[in-house]
This record gives sequence, structure tokens and C-alpha cells, in this order.
Amino acid sequence: MVVANTLEKDKRRTTAFNQKWLHDECWRTSLKYSSQLIKNSKSTDLNNLCHSIYGQYMNELQSRRLPMKNKNYIQIWSTMLNSVKRGNHTQMAIKLLHQTNIQRSSLLSLIIG
Repeated sequence: MVVANTLEKDKRRTTAFNQKWLHDECWRTSLKYSSQLIKNSKSTDLNNLCHSIYGQYMNELQSRRLPMKNKNYIQIWSTMLNSVKRGNHTQMAIKLLHQTNIQRSSLLSLIIG
């Protein structure tokens, strides 16, 4: 009976670890692409740039089979794209996206390291 409980607990722990790793990997990927966006934020055509980099980001998530539905790291990109589309404080929307990614990544390294 104790062995069965231990095996079940190990299985749950492994599942939780894998879910956490996937979540963290998605945030790291988001940071990678928001960094590219920040580097090129002086561009004259930010609307196309933002959509292009967003497409690359989503393509990488999809090709690596990382979770994409109902996730905060997807929602922050959608919010940024909506702000850029409306022309409302485009630079600030990009900076907020990047800052959120940095904060999430910092939390990951604090927890891990």
C-alpha cells in the first residue's frame, strides 16, 4: 500500500514538474521575441513589425508543441497587438510586453536559482 502511494505521488510530482517546465519555457520564448521587438522598436512601421514577430513567436510555440490556449503569455501579446492596431501608445505597449516578460523570467530564475 505504501509503495502504491509513493508511486502515485512520484507520478503526480513528475506531471507537475513537466507542466511547470512547459509554462516556464513558454515565458522564456515570449521574452526572446519581445527582446527582438524592443531592439527594433525604432522602426517606422511598428504595426507590421509587431505582427511579424508575433507570427514568429506563435509559429515557434506551435512547432515545439507548447501550450497556447488560455495562457497569459499569449494574452499579453494580444493586448500589445490591439494597442498597436489602434495606434494607442504603441511604444508603451511594446515596453509593457517586454517588462512583463522580464518580470516573469526573473521570477523563474529566482525560483530555480
